Amino acid sequence: MRDFKLKNQFILATYIIILSFLLLNIKTVGNVLNTTLSILKPFIIGLAIAFLLNVPMKSFENRLIGKIVKKYNIKNSKIIIRIISLILTLITIGLLLSAFINLVIPQLVKSTSSLISSIPQDIDSLQSYITTYMSHINISDNLHHSLLSGVDKMSDFMIKTLNYFISNIVGITFSITSIITNLLLGFVIAIYMLLSKDKLIVQFKKVIYGLLSENMADKIMSIIKLGDVKFSKFIVGQCTDGIVMGSLCFIGMTIFNMPYAILISTLIGITDLIPIFGTFLGAALSALILFMIKPVTALYFIIMIVIIQQVEGNFIYPFIVGNSIGLSSFWILVPIIIGSSMFGVLGILIGVPLFSMIYTLCGGYINNRIKSKNINIQK
Repeated sequence: MRDFKLKNQFILATYIIILSFLLLNIKTVGNVLNTTLSILKPFIIGLAIAFLLNVPMKSFENRLIGKIVKKYNIKNSKIIIRIISLILTLITIGLLLSAFINLVIPQLVKSTSSLISSIPQDIDSLQSYITTYMSHINISDNLHHSLLSGVDKMSDFMIKTLNYFISNIVGITFSITSIITNLLLGFVIAIYMLLSKDKLIVQFKKVIYGLLSENMADKIMSIIKLGDVKFSKFIVGQCTDGIVMGSLCFIGMTIFNMPYAILISTLIGITDLIPIFGTFLGAALSALILFMIKPVTALYFIIMIVIIQQVEGNFIYPFIVGNSIGLSSFWILVPIIIGSSMFGVLGILIGVPLFSMIYTLCGGYINNRIKSKNINIQK
């Protein structure tokens, strides 16, 4: 192996053999990966929960507890800071969840059950409204028949969807139970990760610097730090923006006395987590709900959402989020389209900050190349 040429040939041959084995046994490899991911699912969920909890936890560590402990010169201050920050984070999230469960969930259940029970009556009312409205205007019989046929298809779709959930309630219950179990295990794992995150980071650095060259290890660590910044800012910004958008929607619907204000505002706030398209998706679903009750209300709702979206997008969003992810509206479309086609909504939520990382790294590399060539692009 001291022969450099022989060493490279040996590495290349090994790579070809491994690649050929993987390609010839692609189904087996896929099954092994699926089994491995299912086993590691609690740890993956725990890592995700730890990352989310670490965002407010760092804020407590840096701004509140750190100053107090350093002022009084307490021994083992780092451990005390970590424990108190984690407790404050859990208390804060617990209070928010408690408020959501006690104030919002009952209203959501009430609105959802009322909506489901009134769907047949609302569809009949909508058909009667269309028939009455069409009788007062000059319209062809074919178009009239097409509109009524569209309403019938929409009603059949919603009824079939409800029947599907009712008939598969056992399977859905088991799925929810499995999700809750994994979340609980992930939460416990996340607590251990957060309490010993410094030790885990040191161990990870040892592996990276022990297996790779110092230059390569430094690059990997800088990429990880960049990812931490991008994902943290994206999560905080989008969650804050979703809360603001949902609150504005609730205030507007309450002022204009629109039905299902809690349900629709929650839907708007959740879908607003998806950049650019989220608000429009939530508005379309909400307008469909209101259209079945009273078409004119749906029109007023769309006008209200457009106004709120313009105010929020031009004044509130830049103030809350700013340019945290460093992407223009055009470049945000790229990860949204690719991520949604590959992994759905999860692909969008992960794809935007991930693409922002790639964009920043590529931009830095290209700018350094241009600078090394002494080229002035601004000419």
